[in-house]
Amino acid sequence: MFKITPNPTFTTDVELHVAGAEPGKIKVTFKYLNKDQLIAWQKDYGNKPPLEALQAIVTDWQGVYLVDGADAVYSHEALNQLLVGYQTAAQDITNAFLREILGARRKN
Repeated sequence: MFKITPNPTFTTDVELHVAGAEPGKIKVTFKYLNKDQLIAWQKDYGNKPPLEALQAIVTDWQGVYLVDGADAVYSHEALNQLLVGYQTAAQDITNAFLREILGARRKN
């Protein structure tokens, strides 16, 4: 059934570029932004550090592990560690968010 009010969050797969290896695949839960909120977020995106911009939309993740294989629980510090370690992670996460929220079709 279609609801006139969207869910407050949504989860989607994100592929992260890993140099010299297959892409890393994680599931990220994002905060849903309505049209006005999305426009405001996009305007601010270039004026804020990537960590701050992503903190506004990322609420959780699954499939992120520490060196010993234990789950890396989502936190602002863990997100920062991901962004520092993988130079394209901010753009990869942003692209997945925009693809889902704007309904862009994926290639088969």
